Amino acid sequence: MEDELILFNKSLKSTALRLIAPKTIREEILEIELKPGYVAVEPTLVSVCHADTRYYTGHRRKEALKSKLPMALFHEGIGMVVESNDTEFRLGERVVIIPNIPRYVLDQKSKSECCNSCASGNPDNYCEEGVFLGSGYDGIGQSRLILPSANLLTVPENIPDNIGVLTELCSVSLHAINQLSELEVTSKKIAIFGDGPVGFLTAAMLHFYFKVPKERLIVFGAQKSKLKQFDFATKNLIHDFDFSENLDIDIVFECTGGNFSESAINQAIELINRKGRLILLGVTEKKVPINTRDVLEKGIKISGSSRSGYTEFKLLMDILQNKELQDKLMKLVSNSSINVNNVNDLTDALDYVEQSKSWQKLILSFNWKCI
Repeated sequence: MEDELILFNKSLKSTALRLIAPKTIREEILEIELKPGYVAVEPTLVSVCHADTRYYTGHRRKEALKSKLPMALFHEGIGMVVESNDTEFRLGERVVIIPNIPRYVLDQKSKSECCNSCASGNPDNYCEEGVFLGSGYDGIGQSRLILPSANLLTVPENIPDNIGVLTELCSVSLHAINQLSELEVTSKKIAIFGDGPVGFLTAAMLHFYFKVPKERLIVFGAQKSKLKQFDFATKNLIHDFDFSENLDIDIVFECTGGNFSESAINQAIELINRKGRLILLGVTEKKVPINTRDVLEKGIKISGSSRSGYTEFKLLMDILQNKELQDKLMKLVSNSSINVNNVNDLTDALDYVEQSKSWQKLILSFNWKCI
């Protein structure tokens, strides 16, 4: 009976709102093959990421824009299954989209047949030949997103849409935190640099899921209004803090990125204990000079963490059912989403994000019947 649900290869048309040049979005019709093991999803809600706005405004390196455009934007989203060529998913299921697709999944091969990283057993997000939605590969901004079934998870009923749409961002924090040992999580002082969404989610995950208490969770930020949201952590304004003070901090997560990466990384190096750990999450377009002398003298271990994969998403389908955590994460999303009925709605929304100083994430609700 199950086998009867498998369809033959067929082509589907997708209406894609593709960025063809900075500030220029065009509606295009794509024809995509729905292969066995693949599922067609109609995106419903999308959370706008800084990466999306950097592409839209042209604040990426020229060579990056040239190689990645044209493409549909967005990688944080949820949707409904509208056609399935896989026995695991049924029509109408609400799913969260996993944007990182390793090459072995695309090619429907074993992990050992993929790149050196995958063959070595590394997590999928470090695949050397994989693709990522909305980064040189058409993203969620299209009416029919066709993905391998391994890149979808059913969202439990008690996770609201506005929480489910934050799963990808939460997964990035979870992947970084999972670098820590149980001993480090349960006994060490942990600091976070950055009062934006990544810093907030990392701190929230540490407190509400990993149970790091307020006195062992220190957040450094630049704006009082943003720091007020971190009522579950010990807060410090970065401009007023004396970094020669000994706070006995062993672990630092750098979540600032952009122009502030240099100062945050070097302040963290000054603050952190000998033999401590510095985990980098902030993304910057430029190379960042760091104080290697103190890194050497203190024996600091520096590691990076980029993106996430199925493992983190699967775990989050349990974690995000925590009502206390849901209430805290709702601070990150606007009370209402912006409806997208056409190209002009999308450009207006992205223009708004570019100009807005809001701490909250902008959520887009797509009405594909009107597009």
